[in-house]
Amino acid sequence: MSIPLKVAIISDSQAYPTLSDWGMYNLKKAFELLGPMKPDVLLMAGDLADGTNFETFKVYNQLLKQHFDPLPVHVGCAGNHDYWVPHGMERQPEYIYSEMCKLIGQKNANPLRETVGGYDFIAFSEDIVNTDHYSPEMLAKLEAEIRSAIARDPEKPVFVVTHFHPYDTVAGSHTASGKPELRELFNRYPQVVSLSGHTHCPLEDERCIWQGEFTAVNTSTLAYACVEDKAYNRCSVIVPFASEVLEVMFMEIYPDHYDIHRYNVEDRREIKPDRLWSCEIPYRPESAKYTARRKEERKAPEFPADAHGVIRYDYGFLYLIFDPAQHDDFTHFYDVKVYEKIDGEYVLKAEERYLSDFYRLQGMGGRRQSFKLPAEIITPNCECRVEIYPVETFGNTGKPLVVERRVPNPRSFKEGRSIYPQE
Repeated sequence: MSIPLKVAIISDSQAYPTLSDWGMYNLKKAFELLGPMKPDVLLMAGDLADGTNFETFKVYNQLLKQHFDPLPVHVGCAGNHDYWVPHGMERQPEYIYSEMCKLIGQKNANPLRETVGGYDFIAFSEDIVNTDHYSPEMLAKLEAEIRSAIARDPEKPVFVVTHFHPYDTVAGSHTASGKPELRELFNRYPQVVSLSGHTHCPLEDERCIWQGEFTAVNTSTLAYACVEDKAYNRCSVIVPFASEVLEVMFMEIYPDHYDIHRYNVEDRREIKPDRLWSCEIPYRPESAKYTARRKEERKAPEFPADAHGVIRYDYGFLYLIFDPAQHDDFTHFYDVKVYEKIDGEYVLKAEERYLSDFYRLQGMGGRRQSFKLPAEIITPNCECRVEIYPVETFGNTGKPLVVERRVPNPRSFKEGRSIYPQE
């Protein structure tokens, strides 16, 4: 096998200009992991900084020089956080973008295109006059670069880095974070491999890679994790223990395929090395692996025969604690139905989806699940029945685990939700 072209991929550190800052600290750890791999190219999918601060870009460049020898070709886009300015400061997005490029050590061009080892890499930032959007004029420039790359070699992939996702592709792309105009453009070019950030989704989720008319990949985060799926134990879109999700990718490109390795830099662990993302070159949509058909190929999670669950009272709250379901990948959600016995019949009082701990650091996930029940809808001193349905990432749902008990008396029962659902 020939020596591959090596590509490091990072995103969404939302850093401040000091090594004690969480985002910059995580960038340093990412570079300590990726630097020894000697990447030829470093792709950065935006939100390097959390608000415009040119010193952040300077510290980032210093870290690059400390940890990469030789320096990889840098191909990065700006994200919405990079354009944020302090209150009262005049917003000059074109100037901000040009300074970012200068300070991080890449060409000042949008789109930015670099050809390395016979492969084209394009970084495309939001419209630098009207950020958070892609104007028709800017999209036309991006399409011209894609067409030029394809004309140079129509069989090879063209890697396109944007901060926002093409709509209705990878995890995170099904809300306003997915841009229809990117999807419409990329649909015309099967050679496109879209790499995008913004939504901070954990790379353990197989929905972070998608193939249809083209290929799309969610690049995750070096700050904190989010999910777009509604769940009772989220805080806004942020997941419990979100700061454990500090993830990057490393891609190896061979003549007939490319492999994408996923890593958590906190414990320097490759994520699911037995499920390496591997895509053929050239891309043929009819033989793609990572399509919607995956749901049909996957089984539903199931609770083991000896699984046990309890409803436990603790510090004025009710907790649902149970043994996890089993799956050959992982259980992503638990759909919980809460019933109360009224006049001898169980009546449905609440349905909530809870996010499992699939994304947590090694040794922290996969243990007994503990969820705070929506206590405000449960009548104290009633007979309660809870059905727990395990759901894998593509929606296949297993048979429920059932837990029953009488809830505590009303004098020791708190109302409402904690601000931190993971307490």
